[in-house]
Formats: sequence, C-alpha cells, structure tokens
Amino acid sequence: MRRSILLVTLLGPLGLSACIGELDQRAVVAGDLPPIAKEYRGSILAWAKSYYPAPRRVRAARISDPVLTRDSTGRLVWLVCIEATTPATGPERQAFGFAPNYVSAPLARRDASLTRDDCDRPLAWRAFPQLERP
Repeated sequence: MRRSILLVTLLGPLGLSACIGELDQRAVVAGDLPPIAKEYRGSILAWAKSYYPAPRRVRAARISDPVLTRDSTGRLVWLVCIEATTPATGPERQAFGFAPNYVSAPLARRDASLTRDDCDRPLAWRAFPQLERP
C-alpha cells in the first residue's frame, strides 16, 4: 500500500508533464492542413505593389516553396518567403502565412506571428520574376 502511494506520488507529476508536453507539440505532418491555395502568389504580388513603390524598384526576386509550419501562436500555416533586392535596401526577406480563409502578410499581421527570421530556415528557393520591376 505504502509503495503504491509512493509510486503515484512520484510518477503522477511525470505523467502529467508528459501530457503537457504533448499539448505543446510543434511538429507538423503533411495532411494536417489542406494544400496551399493556388492564388497565393497573386496575394504576394498584390501586397508587393504597395510595399515596393516605384522608388524602391525590385531588381531581383526569389520565392520559397511553401513549407507547413506553426507560427508562434500555434496556428498551422503554409510559410512562403520572398527575397527581393532593391537599390535602396539590398536583399530583404519577407514571411507570409497562408491557411484556409487566412493570410498573414508583413505590415498587415493580425494575431499570427511570423517574422523575417522564419525565412532563415532551409527553404527551396525559385526565381520570382513577376515581382521584379527594373
């Protein structure tokens, strides 16, 4: 009897901490979120028209392939990054988050938290000439 009380006393908190750890699970698996909407590039281009006005012309641009991730609030999103080079700023990265009925764009963030630092992870990059304006 005394031994079982000791086990419950010692192992109970460990079991509880294991449950708490599972609630903070940050790993994501393909299929956790529907595929990214086909028009995500158009959303980025629309945003870029106001962010990169004529004086800040984009000379070179790249876009990352979408990567499934969680932002710092725990929201599951497709992360897409762009890198644009302008004469004024040089290379500059921006992070976007996409989910069904949800877009998180720089300067228009609501409750999601994505930053340029999210673009520092290993990503597959492709040329994005649609963003370039000489």
